[in-house]
Amino acid sequence: MRIMKIKNLIIFASLFGVLARAEIVDKVVAVVNNEIILQSDYARLEKKAAKPALIEEILLSGRSPLELKKDKKMQTEYLINERLMDAEVKKSNLTASNEKVEQEIKNMAQRYKTTKEEILTAAKNDMNLTTEEYKKFLKTQMERQALIEQDVTSKVRVSDEEVFEEYKKRNPKMSSSIGEVTLAQIFFNPKKGGEDKAKSRAQAALVKIQAGEKFETVAEQTSEDSNFTAGGLLGSFKTGELNPEFETAIANLKAGQSSQVFESKRGFHILKVLDVKTVADPQFEKDKEKIRSSLMERAFEKQFHSWLKKKREEATITLNEKT
Repeated sequence: MRIMKIKNLIIFASLFGVLARAEIVDKVVAVVNNEIILQSDYARLEKKAAKPALIEEILLSGRSPLELKKDKKMQTEYLINERLMDAEVKKSNLTASNEKVEQEIKNMAQRYKTTKEEILTAAKNDMNLTTEEYKKFLKTQMERQALIEQDVTSKVRVSDEEVFEEYKKRNPKMSSSIGEVTLAQIFFNPKKGGEDKAKSRAQAALVKIQAGEKFETVAEQTSEDSNFTAGGLLGSFKTGELNPEFETAIANLKAGQSSQVFESKRGFHILKVLDVKTVADPQFEKDKEKIRSSLMERAFEKQFHSWLKKKREEATITLNEKT
């Protein structure tokens, strides 16, 4: 009888030990296809969230690592997204070998003009990761980046038209291109006999031009411009660079046509449009690649979230409601 009691005590003690150990076994919180999410994953994620560099911002949907650290539901969503991405890495055979990870560390050392040892030391000091932990982190990053480039980035396009439309939104009064006009002029100076006589000389010159004489010939014979050049060439001007009187005088003229006589503060003029062309707006040229980069980033985020939504819809995700 005593022997039986001892046996029973031993059995009870054994069962108690098993039960005690069971209490510290990880709980399964969710299953994503064939991948499980454990309770301990949350603790690791909260620890990672304290170091934003360890968090995939693209999986946060615009929220911050600080929010991730405090929000259990957000943590669940993040962990599910991670499992989905890692499953796609395996499916696409994009797993990074240890050799590739080592090579990437060497490449980083070359890019930043440092050594492999200094990179690993920085990982320990700045990210609180051991060498093995950092290599594992880097391996995951390389695999996910390869997946994103294959399934998302490669499908993102931003056309020149989209860049221009965005430029117009930001600068409603600007254009992606501006006109450039090359002009010749015949000038008549009121200081020579007064305004009326200067205007009369201008009208007489215009009659000759309208009768078929070459503008250049009339300019050389009659122009009173002290800075006169061959044929009366005035130069090339972009939209907005000419005085308002000049802009108005040539507003409806095509290349080869001459203006009527018009007056400015200096005197009386006749202009001939020698050439009209469109040139790139310097401000647009300066801004367009920055705008393109901004649109690419916006398009990438949209494409990525669309891709991730599709993967979630295709997946079998089971949550443990009791957890």
